[in-house]
Amino acid sequence: VRSTEAGVAVVDVGAPEPGEGDVRVRVGASGICGSDLHLIGWGALPVTLGHEVAGWLDDGTPVAVEPVRRCGTCERCRSGDTHLCRSAVTLGVTADGGMADEVLVGPECLVPLPDGLAVGDAGLVEPVACAVHALARARVEAGMRVAVIGGGTLGVAAVAAARDAGCEVGAVTRHPHQAAAVEALGAGPAEGRFDVVVEAAGTSSAFAEATRLARTRGTVAVLGTYWDELTVPAMPLSLKELDVVGCLAYGHHGGEREVEAAAGLLARRPELAGALVTHRFGLDDAPEAFRVAGDRAAGAIKVVLEP
Repeated sequence: VRSTEAGVAVVDVGAPEPGEGDVRVRVGASGICGSDLHLIGWGALPVTLGHEVAGWLDDGTPVAVEPVRRCGTCERCRSGDTHLCRSAVTLGVTADGGMADEVLVGPECLVPLPDGLAVGDAGLVEPVACAVHALARARVEAGMRVAVIGGGTLGVAAVAAARDAGCEVGAVTRHPHQAAAVEALGAGPAEGRFDVVVEAAGTSSAFAEATRLARTRGTVAVLGTYWDELTVPAMPLSLKELDVVGCLAYGHHGGEREVEAAAGLLARRPELAGALVTHRFGLDDAPEAFRVAGDRAAGAIKVVLEP
């Protein structure tokens, strides 16, 4: 699946030839991310899309894929912050991704699947890991009050991760199907003030709401992606002495890969995949899948392609 001048298209390209250090993954599921919807707006791209990927190795072993191939030798990589490697290559963005029959990855990108997590749901490991990382950045602990703003994939995943961590969770969503998803995962209304607010919508109005909901000396974790400039409400930041932490992808926390923590969360809480995945399409139906994914008001949260 590639972005062309005419829109999303399914094209025939030769099977990828493994190079030194490459591992072939036969793709079983590839999710459509909000960033994919932005990428196709840029017109023709020279790579196959897809960074939320799961499938099988040649020997049949089921795996999810961590889509960032890093150098492994720089200071950031050595410290465990592999997602901040300046030499990183990201599948589906700067290298061919997983919206295809198969994809080549590095062995360090493989994520073993725990019992209870099927390949069809394991493409969710990537976005759920983003939410896991955001909670780690915000130093979330059991017993805290956590608010989540946004009912897309990242927001719903953050609700599940916070509930799994033993937190009371309030959520702010835009659409009825999003409200139903977070309620099914244990979130209530966002009333009162919160120790941590996860901003997962990526809008100036959502950021302003996050500063309002945070308690004095609380933390705002910026999980949403801002494609436009952000207007910052500086007064509550100062008056409440708020901490604002940026959150990018995932790395290691407490000695554990956050992608593996995400896989464990999905296995422990199968209701998370049920709340997230609203639509599944075959690979040949990718144009329609992208249309549905871009229409949040029609009920889409996570749309998955299955080759």
